[in-house]
Amino acid sequence: MRPHHRSDFTIAIICALTLEGDAVELIFDELYDESIQGYGRQDGDTNAYVTGRIAQHHVVLCYMPSMGRSSAASVASSLRLSFTGVKLALVVGICGGAPFPSQNQEIFLGDVIISDSVIQYDFGRQYPGGFQRKTGVKDTLGRPSQEIMSLLAKVKSRRVRLEMKNEVSDYLSVFRQPELGWHHPTSEDTLHHASFAHKHRIEKTSPDCTCFREDRPDDICKEASEMTCVQLACDERHVIRRKSRADSRGVSIHIGTIASADTVMKSGEDRDRLVHREGVLGFEMEGAGVWDNIPCIVIKGVCDYADSHKNKDWQYYAAATGACTAKSVISRWAPPPREGS
Repeated sequence: MRPHHRSDFTIAIICALTLEGDAVELIFDELYDESIQGYGRQDGDTNAYVTGRIAQHHVVLCYMPSMGRSSAASVASSLRLSFTGVKLALVVGICGGAPFPSQNQEIFLGDVIISDSVIQYDFGRQYPGGFQRKTGVKDTLGRPSQEIMSLLAKVKSRRVRLEMKNEVSDYLSVFRQPELGWHHPTSEDTLHHASFAHKHRIEKTSPDCTCFREDRPDDICKEASEMTCVQLACDERHVIRRKSRADSRGVSIHIGTIASADTVMKSGEDRDRLVHREGVLGFEMEGAGVWDNIPCIVIKGVCDYADSHKNKDWQYYAAATGACTAKSVISRWAPPPREGS
């Protein structure tokens, strides 16, 4: 039964990119026809919403106008004004992944990361010896709500993780129509050594190329950053892991800390330093902005390895795996009773 008022919606999904929102719309069990009954917005709320049902829950999907923490914070704040009944927000989409977050753990493209904590890794002080992230109690993002912690405890169990993996595989069937472009990429899942940069190495192709500067050996010119590894002829000897579609064993779900910032992580060495220091599984740009406004979980499919070799080949498939995992999580959510009930 359709809700009568927007206060009846208990779950919100926030997406930064159109392709992320498109993937989420495909996993709704029912989309509510706004021409029959629109739910409106509070005065001053400029967000764009889509409403519907996933499992037994009334869900509102919110499209962000742009990427980043400040945009996410503004969207979450406005969302709270209009949809006062929301108890859980999911930030769903794509992210960069840490290929080796621990000794016994590997993350591959298309896998999904679920946050049990979020760190804002660009919030701190820059010293001559390097950047120091603020870690004081007043400077860090708070703990998840009790309801979210209970949900995550359930999701972390081996039995539920296996159930979710099978569910995600089933949900992905709606994305497997080739004409939609969401299918598993034909390109290989290739990981390069962290220190091997994606840049010109043979000759300058334009006067603006900075790839050969001796005083700044880490520089990568704009042209190189927009080229594929095939176009740049990246040396195959620096590939340390390769996985073809034939090797795929389905989508793995990883739960842990996600690093959030207003910058895109495109450095394998900086990625590995942060993984070693903070134990993070992935990198994205919106979670920190939502975290302190609404109780939330970040759920994102891995589309690259947060290094300079990142490209867009895996974005649509990763958005699909992230959306399917979000649906699996939502089906296990038991919201707290409403006041007065």
